[in-house]
Amino acid sequence: MKHLGITLISRLAATSLVLAVPAAARAAASTQPAPAAHSNAQAVSLQQLERQIAALQHEVQTLKAHDDSAWRSRLREAQIKRIVQGVLKDAARQEQSLQQQATAGYDHGFFIRSPDNNFRLNIRGYIQAGYIFAYSSVGTAQNISTTGQPIGPPAVGDASRFNLRRARLIFAGYAWSPRVVYEVSGDFAGAGNNNGYFTMKTTYAGYRFSRRVLLRAGVMRVPFTYLSDYPVTGDDFGSFPLLFTPFNADRSLGLDLSGKLFSDHLTYDVQVNNGSKAGNVGNAIDNSFGYYMRVQWSHGGRVVRFRHEAAMHPRNHVAWMLGAGAGYESQNSTADAFPSPQTSLAIAGLSTPDGAGFYPSFPANGSLYRATADAHIKFNGMDASATIFFQQYNDRPPAGASTDDFATAFGRRSLYEIAYYGELGYFLVPRKWQIIGRAGELFTQGGNKQMVEFGLGLNRYIYGRNVRVQTAVIYIPNAAALSSSSTNVVLNAQNLISQVQVQIKF
Repeated sequence: MKHLGITLISRLAATSLVLAVPAAARAAASTQPAPAAHSNAQAVSLQQLERQIAALQHEVQTLKAHDDSAWRSRLREAQIKRIVQGVLKDAARQEQSLQQQATAGYDHGFFIRSPDNNFRLNIRGYIQAGYIFAYSSVGTAQNISTTGQPIGPPAVGDASRFNLRRARLIFAGYAWSPRVVYEVSGDFAGAGNNNGYFTMKTTYAGYRFSRRVLLRAGVMRVPFTYLSDYPVTGDDFGSFPLLFTPFNADRSLGLDLSGKLFSDHLTYDVQVNNGSKAGNVGNAIDNSFGYYMRVQWSHGGRVVRFRHEAAMHPRNHVAWMLGAGAGYESQNSTADAFPSPQTSLAIAGLSTPDGAGFYPSFPANGSLYRATADAHIKFNGMDASATIFFQQYNDRPPAGASTDDFATAFGRRSLYEIAYYGELGYFLVPRKWQIIGRAGELFTQGGNKQMVEFGLGLNRYIYGRNVRVQTAVIYIPNAAALSSSSTNVVLNAQNLISQVQVQIKF
């Protein structure tokens, strides 16, 4: 731009010189006559020069305007640059401030996390409250004594009550590193907690070596049944099937190794513990170790997706999962166990060979072998599952006992139990109304009494699984294999149970 201005000034000076020369010439030759043609040529040249001067002046004005516009653009660019730099510095200061503070929020439960992400506490829980009405009537079964002899019909009648099935709190997370994990949970309600005390449930500490290897120690779910690991059908109905009770290992104190393989499509869990339902650290110390394992393989969805009982999100493709579990327990008590022999496991649901009815639960002493297999499928708002349980009990006289009631009642020292059931759920209205049905059977080797169980339920999902209302009717037409205080079921009687339950999870 500078060079262009100099050029224009030079051209203007030259033009002024040209104009000055003809003017001087005219002054000098004013006294001499000149031809007319020469004066005309000179006049034309002056007109041309004046037009050139006007054109040059216009060009100068145009260039000056362009120069002013470029200067303003550079000024705006500098101003925008300063603003952007200021915003970036302010964002960096805010980010640094946030990093110096703990964060909290909600992600499938409330959580608090440290700035460096080395500490995290998740707080979850749920409440299940409802009403139960049960009607029991005398059937063909009779109650029996510990020796297997009939002792008369069961006590029957109506029973109804409000019920607080669960009021559970769960604290879980990691400390010092995302690899160091923990969980502490307990319940203020439940069938075994009528006084409102806080009863410990799953409580462990562990170290996660990788996604494939997690080592934990404490009180944990025994990895055997699908219901224990992922309470699916029990949540749909508000209660587990009664025929599942004899095979439920529940929780136990021990050491557990688990992991996920093949992008979470294959999971495994291996555990050594104090035996079934031995989660109480105050249990007697004895030779009653249990060894359990479970594997699960899924297709069309990760294994974790099958934790949720209902197909809340309709699938246009089939997702299925197969599972299997096995276990062995040595429930052989020793006479000199301190402070006393163990009695943590009770065998329930056995029917006697004389047809009187189902045997009352008794403390096990011997060897117990267990196995289970299950299949689950989800498709377009539909859930279906089928499960089979098997256990064989090899009896041994209790430590220090001179008689064996088990051998007296059943005429043998070894027998097995088998149970199976199927369940089907379907959303009549997607994510809102679900209907569900269940049917199953339990029987004992050599016994001629079988327990059959049917169930029909209707669920209303208000805020997904977090808030829902559940209704169900459970019918046992022949004879119940055991009593249940949580569902008002009476042993050896025909039972019809109706229940309504509200569940709130957070």
